[in-house]
Amino acid sequence: MAGSILGIICGVCYFILGFMMFKKPPRAINGIYGYRTPRAMSDPELWKEAQYYASNLMMQFGFIILVFGILGFWFTEVQALVLSLGSLAFYTIRLFVKVEGRLKELQSKPKKKQQDA
Repeated sequence: MAGSILGIICGVCYFILGFMMFKKPPRAINGIYGYRTPRAMSDPELWKEAQYYASNLMMQFGFIILVFGILGFWFTEVQALVLSLGSLAFYTIRLFVKVEGRLKELQSKPKKKQQDA
């Protein structure tokens, strides 16, 4: 039962943190709050995109981790713990891979130059 409860708590926390970041994203690059990696902090446009994209993924992944936690009630204690911790680890890594991939994609696109009329 503890493994399932752990999955449920982690899923809910992931969702809540994603929702908070979505509703109140950090306005300026900082080292305290938000999705903070060297790539995200290198450019204000990348920072803004990182916050938006990461918060959406955190809400989605939080829901999925929550579902895995609930499914754990139908397994043994050890299986439920492995399922909860495994899904948490997998979706945390997936979050970084997806956001960093998105930022790398944006970073490689040439910036639009403003034309003077």
